[in-house]
Amino acid sequence: MASALILTVGTTADPLLRAVGEQRAQDSDLRVYLLYGRPFPGQDPSPFDVANQVREWARNLGVDAEPREAPEPEDIDSCLRVARALLQEVAGADRVVVDFTGGTKALSAALVHAALTEPIAGQLVLEYTGGAVRDAAGRVLKEAMHVRRTELTATDEVLRQVLELVRRSAYREARLLAARLPEAGRPGFVRRAVEALYAWDEFDYQASCEVLRRLHEAARALRDVPELAPLAALCTRLLESCNVLLRTVQHLTALQDGRPSEWPFDEGMVLLSADALENGSRRLSEDRPTDAVLRAYRAVEVAVQARLLSHRLNPWRPDWTVLDPAVVREYRTRLAAGPSASTPSCPAPAPEEVRLPRDLALTTGLRLVEVLDGPLPPHLAERLQDVQRNRNHSYLEHGYARLRGPDADRLLEYAEDVCAHLLGADRLSAARRRVTHRVWT
Repeated sequence: MASALILTVGTTADPLLRAVGEQRAQDSDLRVYLLYGRPFPGQDPSPFDVANQVREWARNLGVDAEPREAPEPEDIDSCLRVARALLQEVAGADRVVVDFTGGTKALSAALVHAALTEPIAGQLVLEYTGGAVRDAAGRVLKEAMHVRRTELTATDEVLRQVLELVRRSAYREARLLAARLPEAGRPGFVRRAVEALYAWDEFDYQASCEVLRRLHEAARALRDVPELAPLAALCTRLLESCNVLLRTVQHLTALQDGRPSEWPFDEGMVLLSADALENGSRRLSEDRPTDAVLRAYRAVEVAVQARLLSHRLNPWRPDWTVLDPAVVREYRTRLAAGPSASTPSCPAPAPEEVRLPRDLALTTGLRLVEVLDGPLPPHLAERLQDVQRNRNHSYLEHGYARLRGPDADRLLEYAEDVCAHLLGADRLSAARRRVTHRVWT
């Protein structure tokens, strides 16, 4: 079926005859459905008679027309059931035209609601025949009739809602809703862009990069479309950083697995730390403070790894022979003096007795960074302890504390301060601008 025309039928035939004639002129492969309400006692003319009149008119034009009765035309729920069933029947048409001129208000409202909420494969057009000149009964005079159409459809409404969710970085909800968008055209671009942003938000740079690469040309073409320009610009900008992030993660995975890698990590590590901070900000905007703090902690951990890598030290498989023996001795001394290295009844071990860690987490890694690059300023050390303490006590880690928004906001700021010290404030700020998703004001 190329086109389907659905008409709500009341007590006036003229606007319906005109609608059938206009659609028949546009499309020879047309099927008409006449949705009328069961006549009220004494109704003259009855919608049933009008439907038959339109049906005969359509047949004279070579168009099949099928009547559909709404048994309770004043009951919105009953009308909705009939309208949904009819829309499901024509859902595969290339073009569905819904003319809601006739019929009861409940019947017309039900048909429009069903048309805007039922999944339709092809184009949807809503139309209404009206006019300013009317007779004594309030009917539009035949010679004054004109058809008003809109192609603002369910797809447009879903698209609007998806874009609003994207503006708020609510990618999980946007992804579920975007699955209702068609795969072609501008809605298809938005659908795939949401997939890329969702993957990015889950730190799946591989999946995100693959989609962003496929969207690159479309994003460039949509830069002049006002409602899509911010999203298109975001996809273009993120692709540049995504390529760096993806390669960095691939080489970090190689190091983690014990495979050699000579990738210059500097730029990518700053981007990774910046992206963790940005991700934390998005979680905070979603009122997910615990998740925000976990990402704050992660950002600092990445910054520490960046400093270790700058000294050609693998955080997951440290080769202590690459370091100056004096550095190793000093590191052992710091480990021996650590708060967990001794108890009041057990004196601290001698530095040479301290076993070097098999891998370097945040605390053990930072102690080594302080030996190599100098200690954290006291105020930053206190701020980092605050981040670590709240992260460790949170419900998603080792404790049962429920973090609050103000706490997460403070800890994100503290984490940013520590990262800025380790990576350079200007470099971190520039990296955050590269990976931020905040493109709408």
